[in-house]
Amino acid sequence: MTGRRRLLVLLVLWVAGLVSAQVELQPQVFEIAEKLRCPVCTSESVAQSSADTSVRMREIIAEKLQAGESETEILAYFQARYGDWILLEPPRRGLYLVVWIFPIAAVVLLLGFLAFFLRRWTRRGQQSLEANPSYIDRVRRDMKPTVPEGERSR
Repeated sequence: MTGRRRLLVLLVLWVAGLVSAQVELQPQVFEIAEKLRCPVCTSESVAQSSADTSVRMREIIAEKLQAGESETEILAYFQARYGDWILLEPPRRGLYLVVWIFPIAAVVLLLGFLAFFLRRWTRRGQQSLEANPSYIDRVRRDMKPTVPEGERSR
């Protein structure tokens, strides 16, 4: 009887160990899956998607983690299989470098244009305007209120 109990206790501990290992792997699987694009629904990561392909990719990630592979090796595996497109964050090399540099360059260029035109605008506001005296007299005459004939006698 003690042999059976001992066997039962060992079996329970073994199952508990498997479950805890699975629980520890789960966050790491989703952490890696967040960096991969779902091949079916391209606007979601593998972690967010419920497509069969994404579920299978998460299973592959879990298997590779259990086999002792690192995050870099797992990402390289998917990158070799699907290309750079599968990575949600494009690599910082080659043509993809434009994706990283363009937004920064656009902001700097926009700020430069904004500073140039703002400076030009404020300088023009500080300059005094010269007007021909005859034009000023004409405007003053045109601006005088005109009172209709019937209202002058009041």
